[in-house]
Parts: sequence; C-alpha cells; structure tokens
Amino acid sequence: MNESDFILEGFDERNPTYIRRGVYAGYDSGFALVDMGSSRFSCDFAGYIPVVGDPVQVVSTGSRHTLLPLGAKPAVGTVLTVSSPTCSLQTVAGPITAIIGGSAPTSGDRVQILWGEDGPTTGLKLATTVIAPEPPPNPGGGGAGAVHTLTFKAIDAGSTDRPPKPFRWWTPNPRAGNTTYGAWFYGPQIKDTIPPSATLIGLKFKVNRIQDSGGAPNFAAHNLMYKNAMPTMAGDFAWDPPNGWQDFPFAADFFAHLKTGGGIGLNQGGNNIFANLAQDSESGAVRISWRT
Repeated sequence: MNESDFILEGFDERNPTYIRRGVYAGYDSGFALVDMGSSRFSCDFAGYIPVVGDPVQVVSTGSRHTLLPLGAKPAVGTVLTVSSPTCSLQTVAGPITAIIGGSAPTSGDRVQILWGEDGPTTGLKLATTVIAPEPPPNPGGGGAGAVHTLTFKAIDAGSTDRPPKPFRWWTPNPRAGNTTYGAWFYGPQIKDTIPPSATLIGLKFKVNRIQDSGGAPNFAAHNLMYKNAMPTMAGDFAWDPPNGWQDFPFAADFFAHLKTGGGIGLNQGGNNIFANLAQDSESGAVRISWRT
C-alpha cells in the first residue's frame, strides 16, 4: 500500500485517518521505529528513510501506520560556505548543512542534494551561476516585492596595454599598474537576469589579490561584455580591500552599470595583481541582492 492508498482509505468512515508527529528512532526488521512521548512503536516505510533524531509524521489508517517526512527535503541547494567535510547550503526550504560528496564545491555552486541515513550529502554540481533564494524582508510591513540574491562569476579576465598602444590581452590576471588596464568580464548574464526596474539591496565583490604593492588599485567601470576590444574606463576610485567577499563601494552606481552589460576594471594604481580565473574561479565575482 502506497501513500495514496492510505489517503484514499482514510476517506472510508470505517477507517479514519490520523496524523501524528514523532521522532525517528531507527530501523528494525524492515520497520521504522518512532518515538512518541515515552512510547516507541513500529510503522511501515513509504520510500523515505530519515536520519535518527529527525522529527517525522506518522499517518495511521485503521491498524496501519506509515512514516512520512515532516517537512520538505530539497533536491537542490546553493553553496554558501565550505568547511570540509561539510558545507552550508541555501535551499528553498531554508539553510541546511550537508556532507560533501565527491569533489569539494565552492561558494555559489548549485549542487544536487542526496538524502540518506547519514543526512544530506552534496551530489553533482549543476551550475556555476546560481540563484540563492532568500525570503523577502518585510520589516514593519513595508517594502513590497520579492528579494533575490544571485552570484555572478566572471566569464573572463585579464589585462591589456593602455592607449595609445593597441589592445593586447597579454595576461589572464587583472592588474592595476601604470601601463595596463585590468578587467573582469561577465558577458550578458547580469543584463539578461536583473530587470532594469530592479532596486539594489546589496552588492559584494570577491577579492583575491595575489600581489599587493605600491598604492591602492583604482577600480573602475568598463564598457565590455567580452575581452574583445580596448575597454573604456570610467568612474575610477581608489580602493584597497582585503581578500574575500567585500561590500563594493559606490554600489548603486555600479549596480546600474552592471545591469547594462558592463564590467569591473582596474585603471592604474600601484602594482597590484589579482588572481586569474584558473587560480580562483570566483575572482571578480559579484553577489547582488535586489528587489523586483
């Protein structure tokens, strides 16, 4: 008898259906052991084996009792942080901690979630640019509209000679130096994802500087989706951030710029070198939270 059978059988007045909550206590001779208060009893599995200690619900129809999950078991999650052998994931049902299965994911990866007796485990990596859903904040009842958080990884990066020399992308590392422009490129993904009418909540930038020398690098907005021409730099400002995810200065201006398909660049400033994408796939990534 499957779950549908139990539900349908419950419509029969001779076999009313009751739903109760308990705690999964283990497995014995093909049956699930469930604790309710000071009592422990056995019931049938319905294709779902929880972790010992998980809250569960038991559907009872007549003399039959069937174990069902108490809440949703998401199949996909977005990696927030990694601390081997586990990682934290954001899912549609809220944040969870999962065991890392196979190759270690990185922050922002979208992964499959496999549920077993030891708890959730990460499975296949499903995407590189992902949506990490968050509940819309609504303090005091204001602020209509859904809130989204999305991590966009750069699709390319590098440095070219500055004018009057012709463009020559001679290194994959974005550099802030006297004779170079550095840049991260995002393709059309931001422009195609965030509607023009969206309003900014927050903008973070992933910094991985592998050489810190001289003055602060000058960050700027550039006009290219792809590394195929000489970039035009605008809105320069000196910024000397530590490595890691950092709140980006002048976030509202750069949010408007990124929505048009432009990128983030370096226009001189010391002799600073940032990781290329082979060294760090998140170098130059932006994590944007916006409201629609």
